[in-house]
Amino acid sequence: MFETIDARDIVYTVVGLALFGLTLQPALARYRIFNLPLIYVLFGIGLAATGFAGVDPTQGGWRSMVVEHAAELIVIISLAGAGLAIDTRGSWSNWKPTWMLLLVAMPLTIASVAAFGYGLLGLSIPGALLLAAALAPTDPVLARSVQVSPPGQDERPMEVALTAEAGLNDGLAFPFVYLAIYAASLGVGSMFSGEAWIWDWLTFDFAYRVGAGIIVGYVVGLGISKVVFSPIGDGQQGAWNAILVILSATLLSYGITEAVDGYGFLAVFVATRAGRSNTRGTEHEGYEKFVHHGAEQLEAILLAVLLLWLGVFIGAGALSGLTWAEVAFALALIFVIRPLGGLLSLITLNCGEMSRRSVAFFGIRGMGSVFYIAYAQNHADFADIDAVWRIAAVTILLSIIIHGYAANFFLGKDSDIGDLHPHKASEGQDSAQG
Repeated sequence: MFETIDARDIVYTVVGLALFGLTLQPALARYRIFNLPLIYVLFGIGLAATGFAGVDPTQGGWRSMVVEHAAELIVIISLAGAGLAIDTRGSWSNWKPTWMLLLVAMPLTIASVAAFGYGLLGLSIPGALLLAAALAPTDPVLARSVQVSPPGQDERPMEVALTAEAGLNDGLAFPFVYLAIYAASLGVGSMFSGEAWIWDWLTFDFAYRVGAGIIVGYVVGLGISKVVFSPIGDGQQGAWNAILVILSATLLSYGITEAVDGYGFLAVFVATRAGRSNTRGTEHEGYEKFVHHGAEQLEAILLAVLLLWLGVFIGAGALSGLTWAEVAFALALIFVIRPLGGLLSLITLNCGEMSRRSVAFFGIRGMGSVFYIAYAQNHADFADIDAVWRIAAVTILLSIIIHGYAANFFLGKDSDIGDLHPHKASEGQDSAQG
């Protein structure tokens, strides 16, 4: 009986059920106990318990490549959506909390995680650097619950800070992924001696690739936006192809930037911001609502699949060998390291204490971390890659639980969380409308 059932049939059925479950989210989201990412992860764990074999990236080869590119795709789609969602005009004053998070909290988090990884968890220096680079950024995918609403809706300064941080922090995280790759492949001892590779890292992987991501992303995004609103573009044809527009803009900006060795993640976010700047204050403003909805739909589909994969990965033994020190580290990152770094970065801002604490706390970890680890694994040999995956997996799982429920119970749209803006709230709203 049922001899024709195979793994393919199970995959189709489970994914179909997962996608249908997404349609229930708007109705169920009103209940604070509802945590969609956790439900999908638990469902994946249940699948693993039945013997369902998932894709285990720790085995390397095609498996880590599949995980890398799947996570890569959802991250770039999420970054495009984040760039479109923010109404507040990007500037030093309007986005000052974001700049401070990037310049202060991010480096402090990287340094702290690397130090704990090496000193407390016993990772090698390359492994500790990789763990730090992977876990430092706020995830643009799973952090959606604390980010801004779709374009044209009210947005709070706290949400702007977290959304812009999630959109831009990859430009600072990726250089440290390469630092870990160099340390693993070329050796820590050759950083400053002989053919010292640290200078190539500073000039090329840090300066050039960040700059290329910003420049190419802006040019591509602005160019695509002008075509979209030309007489032959979708903006003049009823916005029937909004999903195709966001997908093509995302892939073009990412692909072209990566082709010139720039950071594609950074380029995608910059490209969508350039597109919005082209329509701001014109008759075309409002088209971004259709495009953003398309990005959300694509992201939701990919997220359902990847959360199921994460659950299967965890349930199939990703946490085997987990130690109390590793759990303590994950909790410390969520409750101490990131919040403390965030508070220090925002200490000079005149803002409500609850807003300051909220922004500092909600540094959610997720699919970006999965991509960075898989990417590094596919470009260098890390002796302790299993430990890096294990620590990252437990951190992401705890982040889904802790940050997910914290957002449900403390960051409802009707909550009063104060103001996190370098100017008064009214001025911030004016700038958002400008």
